[in-house]
Amino acid sequence: MGVNGALKRSYFVDIVGQMEASVTSSAEGARNVGASERPAKQKMQNLAWRHGGVALAGLLVLAPISTWAVTAPSGMVPYDRPVFRNGKRVLWHGAWRARSAKTPVTTAERAIPTPAPPPEPAPKSLAPPPEREINVIAEAQDDCASRMAGELVAMLHAAGLKARAVAGATSPSALALAVIGDTADLAIAPMDALLADDKATASWRDRAPYVARLANEAIEIIAPRAIADLDQLKKLRNGSGPTVVAQGASAEALLARLGLKPKPAQESLAASLEELAAGKIDAVVVVGAGPSNAIADFGKDGRFHLLSIPWTPALRGGYAPARLTSKDRPNLIRADEKVDSVAASMALIAIDAGQGSPRTAQFAAIVAAFFQKFDILLAENAQASWRDVNLAASANWPRLPAAQQWIASGQGATDASLDSFRKMAHSVASTNGGPGAADADKLYQSLMQWRGTGP
Repeated sequence: MGVNGALKRSYFVDIVGQMEASVTSSAEGARNVGASERPAKQKMQNLAWRHGGVALAGLLVLAPISTWAVTAPSGMVPYDRPVFRNGKRVLWHGAWRARSAKTPVTTAERAIPTPAPPPEPAPKSLAPPPEREINVIAEAQDDCASRMAGELVAMLHAAGLKARAVAGATSPSALALAVIGDTADLAIAPMDALLADDKATASWRDRAPYVARLANEAIEIIAPRAIADLDQLKKLRNGSGPTVVAQGASAEALLARLGLKPKPAQESLAASLEELAAGKIDAVVVVGAGPSNAIADFGKDGRFHLLSIPWTPALRGGYAPARLTSKDRPNLIRADEKVDSVAASMALIAIDAGQGSPRTAQFAAIVAAFFQKFDILLAENAQASWRDVNLAASANWPRLPAAQQWIASGQGATDASLDSFRKMAHSVASTNGGPGAADADKLYQSLMQWRGTGP
């Protein structure tokens, strides 16, 4: 085996024995390893002197690390750098040092398994937002419109929609505020007031289209019998102008067209009539009063009457001619009298229903209910004005697209008698000065014949 082999073998056997004792010792192993290395090296040097002298011992000390690594003993690993203890280089150390050393480990070794996060709870299904209650506004001074608003709400209820009638102004300025402030959904409003000033309504007109034109409402000017006509009314109070209370937007619009400065009503019709009877005001203008109890009980002493409103070209477009008799106002019109007046066209207006409106779906439901359930409004106990509504009638105002679609889908074959009546109406309307009383009677008779109720 030779000297070198014997030295190496004795060295390894001795070192292995010492290291095994150190590794299997108690928790003091860290200190024991260092202590066991010194006697091992001392014994190795003694063996070297006995078997080969200083030269061979030096050869062992200077032997490259690779030489020892080839036959590394079990449980031993070489240092990865020169290590000296007490002036002596230490070549080996126990494998346990490698395990405890702060050597880098891979991410996979270092990573702490993290439990998968619990699945997020399924989002609670959101309840559908509460259905918006439909607000239908009508002027409190207009008895006819107020009653129609209440009946319209009842019809919407029958269609399964939530709705309520609200007393409110329907003048152009009031509707503009409703469009901007989102305070109403529908309005029974006079078309004459809306058409009076195109500039005033230009900014919001498309956002307040009409669903349907409603019946015309007669306008009445109640004044003392001492005032014979409108010209005399204008000359009152020494040219400063009369005090004429206008009950509603349509009354204001008409007085403005007639050259009279209206005083908007701040009180009920009954209160205004009391002021008229007391001589505090000169006249009261009412619209759609119909079978008003306040008017029915007024003027029984014969001191008051209705002023005639002559038809003029200036009234064309916003009004239609009308005639009142003692059957309509027995306390204000004598049996042998007939009073020519005008009637303002009303309309059902959709508030904030322009193109792209977030309420498009709701207005579609409103339109469907209105046209499908319209027969409810024709009941005998309903407001008679509903029976005068022509759902297909047009107006010089934008129409709600959903309503126009319903009209287009319901148009059928033409009626020859209706076409004849329409031609006559257009012919009369185009005459100079507009239709007179005789023309109105002729149109009325023609209409009755078309409906099958006339001679």
